[in-house]
Amino acid sequence: MMEDLCKLIINSKMHNESSTLAILDKFSPLINKYSRKLAYDGAHTDLVICLLETIESIPVYTNKNLRNDAGIIAYINTSIKHKYIILSKKNCKITNSETELNTDFFGENPYNTVDDKLFIQEILDKLPVFQKDVIKKIYINNIAENDLAKQLRISRQAINRTKNRALNNLRKFLN
Repeated sequence: MMEDLCKLIINSKMHNESSTLAILDKFSPLINKYSRKLAYDGAHTDLVICLLETIESIPVYTNKNLRNDAGIIAYINTSIKHKYIILSKKNCKITNSETELNTDFFGENPYNTVDDKLFIQEILDKLPVFQKDVIKKIYINNIAENDLAKQLRISRQAINRTKNRALNNLRKFLN
């Protein structure tokens, strides 16, 4: 068995499909474990891609510790665990930015009456979630488009397009 995993790695590096599939099969419990922990669509695929990249980068020719099963298994386990941590942090940031709710989005403006607030809320509720969020952050929370783009990790142009679509939708609703 010692040579089996090392041979599978070497054959997989030479683009032997059956060797790659055998390695994927051997490490599927580990991938399944971390994909369940990540709990988002595509987590399994992201981890499979990580495994494939790891197979290509394992230095079996230059590192003597990676010529036996224990060394290779430890290397792959560590690699997938690190990828899990990176994906988990990334997913957490995305989830936090999507689910962030600012309950005081009207601020302390004395000119806002209850009727105005209800009217604005009713119109904003007709917008798609992302458009509504962008409009609230730009016009109610006074966040600059550049800052919002950095916060959401998308381009300023994407924010501008979303804002313009939202404003066009609001015009349609008001006409």
